[in-house]
Amino acid sequence: MPKLLLVFIDEKGDEQRIEVERTPFLVGRHSECGLTILDSRLSREHLRIEEKDGKFAVSDPGSSNGTTLNGKKLTDQVELKNEDVLDLGGAVVMTAALEADEEDAGSAAGPDAPTAPELPESSAADPSGQFAAAAPQTPAIGAVGAEASPGGIPTALFFIAPLIGLFVLAVVVGAVVLLSGGQQQIAASNGDDRYYSDDSDPTPDKEDEDEPRPRKSATPGGSNASSTDGPVATSSRSSEVETTAPSADTSETAAAERNGSAFVRQIALNDPRAFLTGEQAARVNNKIKQVGRSSSLADNLSSARKNAAAIRTLAEQTNLKPQFLAVAAITKLGGSRGDVLQAAKGVISVYEQLRIQIGNDNFDDALLMVAAYDQGSAGEAMKMRNMLQDLATKSGEGARTIRSIWFLEKNGKISAAEFDRALSFLAIGTIAQNPKDFGVNAEALKL
Repeated sequence: MPKLLLVFIDEKGDEQRIEVERTPFLVGRHSECGLTILDSRLSREHLRIEEKDGKFAVSDPGSSNGTTLNGKKLTDQVELKNEDVLDLGGAVVMTAALEADEEDAGSAAGPDAPTAPELPESSAADPSGQFAAAAPQTPAIGAVGAEASPGGIPTALFFIAPLIGLFVLAVVVGAVVLLSGGQQQIAASNGDDRYYSDDSDPTPDKEDEDEPRPRKSATPGGSNASSTDGPVATSSRSSEVETTAPSADTSETAAAERNGSAFVRQIALNDPRAFLTGEQAARVNNKIKQVGRSSSLADNLSSARKNAAAIRTLAEQTNLKPQFLAVAAITKLGGSRGDVLQAAKGVISVYEQLRIQIGNDNFDDALLMVAAYDQGSAGEAMKMRNMLQDLATKSGEGARTIRSIWFLEKNGKISAAEFDRALSFLAIGTIAQNPKDFGVNAEALKL
């Protein structure tokens, strides 16, 4: 039976070669998959590989962002060939490597195939034979004082070699002692390379479950990069290194990034590792400076908090997340004070229709629903979905990239008003996590 390897580049730029040892073999976010990759663009079970009669077949068991095989959408079970390329929802690209099993390779040669002649022991260590003539003869015990044989090792070397070794060791130890005094302390970090199912609690110790935990990985230039959404293969676990550096948590953008990342993980049905990039957080922070000045915002947050139970019930009835519904209602109120529960009842039917057409499995889709609210209220709930489908067929970008307000705004696919609505929604939701971080006199909105 041939051997199947899945070859891909992980988030740190390292090549991974994962062997499919038994089938069915699943690739996805769930911890029970044969290969678990924690990327929100992947579904819990994104790719399925089966083997029959020595051949491997691949299928997509119904992932949200789809799979392509050699650039074509994978809709049925297809036999996997050597060097086939699989793109899993834009999260990771894998190449199939089929290798002949050692037993198959041996049997293919046939029982009468000539075997290589046995080499002498010296030749086995040096197949080329170029060093065989220089192999030294070990002197017999008690013959240390005798003269070296012609072509052998000088006897004096047996006295000099240990002294040279001691001298080299002393130099190395001295250098280590001198360098350690001025060397910057480097501490190995366990990071966040733990793997868990979507149903388990990923938060360590007693930290707030909404607090983002970015992984730090060394870049080729030696600096540290943070990511909470890059692909992580369970078969490749490496220690991480963090150098001491000034904390940027006190900056306004860092506060927006921290609280914004916590918020986006609360508005989608299944996106526990969602986060905002630094660039996105900077844009959200600029919007926070606008909406945070509204004197009505603190009152509206208080209204949402008082009606938390009713908002939760309303959201559950329509398969929306409570935090999404509450902040969407506050966004609808704009700069005016109002009853957030009544506002939620007013918008929920529109968002229910948009959820059916766009979905809210991940936070990008949730933001698209907010951007498309005016379309939905005008009875055009399918307009955004149709535009995304058309873009997917004409664009070479991955599905998750296309379904992003940042990409759509940059490429002029949504209006300035639609983008601004989604950005305002993000800003209010970010403030709601910790209002006092942004100078708003209100308590955190927990639903």
